[in-house]
Amino acid sequence: MKDCIFCKIAKREIPSGIIYEDETHISFLDINPTTEGMTVVITKKHHDSDLYSNDTAVICAIMSAAKNTAGLLKERLGCERVLTAVEGLEIDHLHVKLYPYYGNRSAADTLTEHIGQKPTKEYLKNLADRIGFLKI
Repeated sequence: MKDCIFCKIAKREIPSGIIYEDETHISFLDINPTTEGMTVVITKKHHDSDLYSNDTAVICAIMSAAKNTAGLLKERLGCERVLTAVEGLEIDHLHVKLYPYYGNRSAADTLTEHIGQKPTKEYLKNLADRIGFLKI
């Protein structure tokens, strides 16, 4: 899709803090995180953001990429667990949001719509370097 921001990220037309990649998915740090390490997992190919309108194979594949990314976040950031949301809103491109949960506030506050302080590009780069990069 021509004007889809996630398609542009997948094609590397827009810089992003990519921390995971496999043949059909990319995971990158959210530029408006509600918690440190908040990450978005997307399909490289454009798919409808309504999860259940997609083929089962597409759904299973993005959840596998989300699981791999969550494992990376837990290992590198030391969070207790990773909360997951697939609401299909805002950007019409299939994506999964991952929220590292550190136990220092409620899950509801971690998943809130209230955007935290916008991080600088330098902060995102340093965080991406800290997490590392996993390519499968």
